[in-house]
Amino acid sequence: MGKKKASARQFTEEQINRFKADPNVRDIDKRSLRFKYAFRVKMYEAWEKEGRQGVKRVLSENGYDLKELGKDFISGLCKSFKRHGRPSNAKGDNPVGCRSYYRADKADDEYLLGTGKFRKCRNGIVFTEKFQNDLFSAYPEQSIEDGLRKAGIDPVRVGYQRIYTLKRLFDGARTEPRKICYSSEIVESYSEHPYIESITAIQLRFSKAFFNEALFLIEIMDIDEILKLYEIEPADLPVSVRVNLSYKLRSWKRTDDRCTEVSEQRVRIQYGRYQKLFQLREERFRRIREEELPHMSLPEKKQLCQWIQGYPADPMRVVSTEYLLKKIGISHSSYYSILRDDHYGMTAAEKDEQDERDIKVIRRVMEYRGFRKGTRQIYMMMPDVTGDHFSRNKIRRLMKKFGVHSGLRERKQSRIDARKLLEEHKKDNLLKRRFRLARPNEHILTDVTYIHYGDNKLAYGSASIDAVTGRLYNFSVSESNDLQLVISTVDALDGIEMKPGAIFHSDQGILYLNETFQKRIEKLGLRQSMSKRGNCWDNAPQESFFGHFKDECSYQGCATFEDLAEHISEYAVYYNNERRQWNRNRMTPVQYEKYLNELSEEEFNEYLRAEEARYQAMKDRAADEARQRGKTLGV
Repeated sequence: MGKKKASARQFTEEQINRFKADPNVRDIDKRSLRFKYAFRVKMYEAWEKEGRQGVKRVLSENGYDLKELGKDFISGLCKSFKRHGRPSNAKGDNPVGCRSYYRADKADDEYLLGTGKFRKCRNGIVFTEKFQNDLFSAYPEQSIEDGLRKAGIDPVRVGYQRIYTLKRLFDGARTEPRKICYSSEIVESYSEHPYIESITAIQLRFSKAFFNEALFLIEIMDIDEILKLYEIEPADLPVSVRVNLSYKLRSWKRTDDRCTEVSEQRVRIQYGRYQKLFQLREERFRRIREEELPHMSLPEKKQLCQWIQGYPADPMRVVSTEYLLKKIGISHSSYYSILRDDHYGMTAAEKDEQDERDIKVIRRVMEYRGFRKGTRQIYMMMPDVTGDHFSRNKIRRLMKKFGVHSGLRERKQSRIDARKLLEEHKKDNLLKRRFRLARPNEHILTDVTYIHYGDNKLAYGSASIDAVTGRLYNFSVSESNDLQLVISTVDALDGIEMKPGAIFHSDQGILYLNETFQKRIEKLGLRQSMSKRGNCWDNAPQESFFGHFKDECSYQGCATFEDLAEHISEYAVYYNNERRQWNRNRMTPVQYEKYLNELSEEEFNEYLRAEEARYQAMKDRAADEARQRGKTLGV
């Protein structure tokens, strides 16, 4: 399949060259054209749903001229699909020896006969009547292929043609007539049946009375259930007979014929029929009462009451209006008030009609003079432009309902998502700028910065430092500002012995709000803390580190990313071990950490008192500066 010959024409050299450049074409010569496997599958799936028109649609959508290919080419494709089924790609798209469908062989026939579900016949291997009945009883809820798999049979080895023929039979398609044989036992058992007009070894005819009575059942029961109700075993009738019987019932025009035979079997059938109809009616009433009525709209309730009102009169006076209301669960007062109210259930429809008129008014204001307008401007201009007056809430509701957008300062989904992420994952500021009021390895700060280097190249650096000693834990650098960058910064803390309850502090950047990142922080036993939105002073020591780094490190001259990473690594060693800090006793971070760890408890408490005094002085100075700004505000 996939290779179609032009019957009365040949491809020109220009066409051959053009098709060779087509990504869907596998091979072409003057008299044949092969498509690749993926495109054949695409055409096959369209053919399954739409037939020949589906194949033509796929070809047209992919730029093929149907007149150029010719109707014989398209007909050949459809015939190939019908005969061989779905294309396979067992040997890829190699044009040499490629087989596009599965061909059953002798071993497959032996395999099928060995399952006990198939038998030999004059035309080959076919389904047994029993297995065919089993598949039909579950169809169409269960496909034939699924039924085969359930029975432990590979559908591929059954062959597409057998499955396709059986499917057509189940769907009621006409098949080639074949001789039907009823055994003598079946003929004898149904020869006196009140609803079977005649039965022979090759023919069974139902009476018109059967069709008149079963006509009302076919809409709510399948044909096998109806046959059992009339004391006919479905397995005694071939599937083709049952399918044809079902279609005949659906198209039957009721006549005046009735079964007048008086027999014990007919009485039993009639009693079972009435009992089944009663059960189905009661089940229908229960479903309306418990499942449908609580969810019905007002117009649907109106239709239900009208249906009850028009229900045919029962000569036995059993199924009365009161009986129906009780079974369905509607009170008398509601029933009659709904029928009397001509506008019942129309409120929603009338409101929709009014909304459609009002949105036209809003559109007129929006289109006035051709300038874009928000809801405030629409609200203010409407009386002058149209003479109407709507509230802003109504304007917003109607614009949302009808999908009308002003295009003016609309909320972007990305901002909405970012705000939602912030609300769900934001952490409190546990540090509150008390950076140095702790022991080493208790307050960790982190942030990300841009690094411009080389010839307009950009990298990103993520660093973490000890707020108390200024020690640089890690300085990761990456060409991408992604989650992996900040994760690598946290992973560098894994080998460091942190104090119990240590605080990990950052800004409210989206990377620090990520759930994966936050779980990694929890796994290390750290408490996450975040600065206030847009306040760099809450993470001042970290910002200061980046400032010193960019002033002191000549990374701009690095030509490659590898050179940059090596240069930053050298700076990190220098920063921790050789670069001294003025406000940390003129010591390097490593020396200052050792100094603090060697202090006695009394000496460390004295250190904390001095740092607390500095902290309070900083707060007082900040408050005084805020007051001074307030006095001069607007001047």
